[in-house]
Amino acid sequence: MAFVAHPLDRRRASLSLEPEPLGEGGQGTVTRVAGFGRLVYKEYTPQAGAVNDRALADLVNFGDNLAPTERHLLLGVCAWPVARVHDGDRITGFLMHEIPAEFLRDIGGASTPVEARYLLFQPGRAGQDLRQPDIAGRTGIALAAARLVDLLHGHGFVLGDLSSRNLLWQPAPPYKIFVLDCDGFRRHGGEPVLRQAHTPGWDDPLQPSTGPDLDTDRYKLALLMGRVLACDAHVRPGKELTLLPGLEPQTAHAVAELFARAAGPVGTRPIAREWVQAILGRSRIIVRRPPLRQVSEPAEHAGTHSPDSEWISLPIGPSVNRPSPETPSRISRTSVPISQQPLPRSVPTSRPSPIPAQLSQPPLRSVPQAPPPVPRESVPVTMPATTGPSIPGRPMTLGERVTASDAFAEQRRISRSAISDEQVTALINGLDARDGRLSVTEAGALINEPVDRTGLLMGAAKRLLNVDGYDVLTLKDGDQTVDLNLRLLMEQFFDEEVEP
Repeated sequence: MAFVAHPLDRRRASLSLEPEPLGEGGQGTVTRVAGFGRLVYKEYTPQAGAVNDRALADLVNFGDNLAPTERHLLLGVCAWPVARVHDGDRITGFLMHEIPAEFLRDIGGASTPVEARYLLFQPGRAGQDLRQPDIAGRTGIALAAARLVDLLHGHGFVLGDLSSRNLLWQPAPPYKIFVLDCDGFRRHGGEPVLRQAHTPGWDDPLQPSTGPDLDTDRYKLALLMGRVLACDAHVRPGKELTLLPGLEPQTAHAVAELFARAAGPVGTRPIAREWVQAILGRSRIIVRRPPLRQVSEPAEHAGTHSPDSEWISLPIGPSVNRPSPETPSRISRTSVPISQQPLPRSVPTSRPSPIPAQLSQPPLRSVPQAPPPVPRESVPVTMPATTGPSIPGRPMTLGERVTASDAFAEQRRISRSAISDEQVTALINGLDARDGRLSVTEAGALINEPVDRTGLLMGAAKRLLNVDGYDVLTLKDGDQTVDLNLRLLMEQFFDEEVEP
């Protein structure tokens, strides 16, 4: 692949590097850059293999194109690539922000990043000076991790090597997180920057032969949630989960249920947002997800959503369960036998069947081809008359059914959106009448908005309709065509189980 320059690229020779590296790993060496604030340079080693220039540029673009507030939040919790570094036409590494000082402690006589693995064992000699968080602190760390995964999945990113070695935590209130090795992230369906690394003991038994995907991330997130809240480095879904004391019964029940579900087949594992809701003590909507697609190129228009504004690292406040006064000071445990862990009350029959144990590799996950559209009569693109409350005796339109659904209400709650329910109803009805495709001009006529504002509102509609990052609503043809996947819309909003 020919080298293509990026506006934010930096020449290797232009960097003023400190003489001694900060650290070395299997894929690269990290060195502080003088004169650039707290930036560091990760230089790939020859053993790391070929670098995918395009994938690294995509990571840089994502961070650079975020709104200022979101970008500040992302860079505050991730060592995200901010610029590629090249020597001639060869990418040698990238620039990122240095690990903040609050995530470093003197461990074994050296300043060391405080990895999440210190949360999974009783303090040993090396980490005996670390202040272990109480159960409120642990739930805060778990909540911050789940929110970050939710954000990245919403933008179509697969984390891949999600483990206790890549997640740092601040060992003092307010408990916060910081994620390393972000150049290992990739777009769902796209290629990684390098061959993806894997942490021993954090493998997904159902990972496809093509490598980690969104479902693999969900399994590893369940590992992280269960292990942090149980202080157990080896527990896995399907085994007995013995939680630390102090969680409210409702939260402990929800955590145990989600952890048990993660042992299920592909497509049934809990998504990150369900962990967020469980920790916050909110009711959950379980939405059946379509199978993951296998494509050869990175997604150009990944679906996005905006989780709660406090999605990353917050001081542990009233929203997180604190230990009750009766909690003993020494570490004891609340046993949740696997036989008593609650399971989902029903599983849609269309979900994938469990993979037989004798198969060495799970089958590739793919979306069945949609049937050809049924020819319809030409429908004028005008504002449908049925955009308000349903009229008794008249069947609800597709748009009305979507905006009246519990899944849409949940999307509306977590996504700040400028488009009204009436406009979403009219847009869906118009797209349904035209086999799922309209020009942006036609969409603007449907929702009574000028063309220049319609493009912005289509982004707002995507945040509402693209549940779990899947492309229900997309913009194509250079953002000139609005495309609605009617089959995915039906699956995401109507094939669901609501739990009180």
